[in-house]
Amino acid sequence: MTQHKLPLSNITVIALEQAVAAPFCSSRLADAGAHVIKVERPEGDFARGYDAAAKGQSSYFVWLNRSKESLTLDLKSKKGHEIFMRLVKESDVIIENMSEGTANRLKVGYEDMAQVNPRLVYASISAFGEPSVYPNLKGMDIMVQALSGLMEVTGFADGPPTRVGIPIADMVTPLYAVNGILAALIQRGRTGEGQHVKVSMLDCLA
Repeated sequence: MTQHKLPLSNITVIALEQAVAAPFCSSRLADAGAHVIKVERPEGDFARGYDAAAKGQSSYFVWLNRSKESLTLDLKSKKGHEIFMRLVKESDVIIENMSEGTANRLKVGYEDMAQVNPRLVYASISAFGEPSVYPNLKGMDIMVQALSGLMEVTGFADGPPTRVGIPIADMVTPLYAVNGILAALIQRGRTGEGQHVKVSMLDCLA
């Protein structure tokens, strides 16, 4: 199937993403034909450095970000924010997995973006939900595996709690996010209005 005939070929996605969960979500949409613009911090997505020898192009990063365009913006600067606003006006979806409160501080949270583009579907992926029930914990996959109870039922009955060998929370959660985004796009087709899709890793894994 050619690119322009894929089901999401008319959808533009802005991805304010880093690490695994949000990039895996946007890569699913890109595979379905969406035009995905990955917006990175000036220092870049830290997944670029998962393999130091790869010089910013780790295999993990390449796998998660294939079929995307990449743009570096400093959203703290006036110029960077203005460029981002221009993108938002022409986009259909925003995906973000910033730490809690960061999007609102940078004035790129859902409420601000909905005023710029009321048709926007805005998807937030967090570790523990917002507000976080564990505000002092980093949103790492291993933390989510432990708190969800998954590690208690993995391994041997007479052994200690055991981590699943792959970052399962980082990989399951984006699939729920994709479902929510697609449902919101269908609803937008009926009503003309976007909405805020919220997905937490802990909810999905539990």
